[in-house]
Amino acid sequence: MSKLTLTILGLCLTLFTFGQGKNQKKWDRVVSEMTKANQGDTISARSKAILEWSDFKMPPESSKDLHVHPELTFGVFTKKVNVWTGTITVESYGGIRRDLSWVKPEYKSQQLLDYLQLKYNISHYFAKKSEKEINSGKINAGNVNKVNGIIEKHLDARDKALNEFDTESNFGSNAEALNKWKEKLRSNEI
Repeated sequence: MSKLTLTILGLCLTLFTFGQGKNQKKWDRVVSEMTKANQGDTISARSKAILEWSDFKMPPESSKDLHVHPELTFGVFTKKVNVWTGTITVESYGGIRRDLSWVKPEYKSQQLLDYLQLKYNISHYFAKKSEKEINSGKINAGNVNKVNGIIEKHLDARDKALNEFDTESNFGSNAEALNKWKEKLRSNEI
C-alpha cells in the first residue's frame, strides 16, 4: 500500500513541477504558440500538409513592403508521461496561424505559394527535430528547463534557417533557390 501511495505522490509532484515551468518568463516563447489562437485559426502539418491561399485569412497590411506574411508556429505537446519513470514523450508540429497570416491579392502566384509551403515545411522539420531529441533523451517531465532548452534551441535553428532561406530566395522570387532548398529539406541538410 505504501509503494502505491509513494508512486502516486511522485507522479503528482512531477506533473506539478512540469506545470510550474510554463509560468517562467524565460520560456514564454516555448509555450506552444498553437494554444494562443482561437480554435480553427491554427493549422499544423499534422492536420493539413498542403497550404492554400485560403489559409491566409488576415487582411493584408498595406503599410508593409512585404507581399505576404505567414505567421509560423511551433507546437510541442505532451503525449504521455511514464507513470513509473516520469519520462516525457512529446509530439511536435510546425504550423501556421491563419488569423495572423496574410497575402496581398495582386501578388498571388504558384511560385509564392511554393515559397510559403517550403517555409511551412521547414518549420515542421525543426519541430520534428525537437521531438526526436526530447523523446530520445528520456527526459523526466519534471526537468522543464531541459525540455524547454531543447525546444528553444530548435526554435532558434528554425529562425536562422528561415532567415537564410528568405535571403537566398529573395522572399520567394528566386525559383532556383526554392528548388535548392526543397532538395536540402528532402535530404535533411538544413
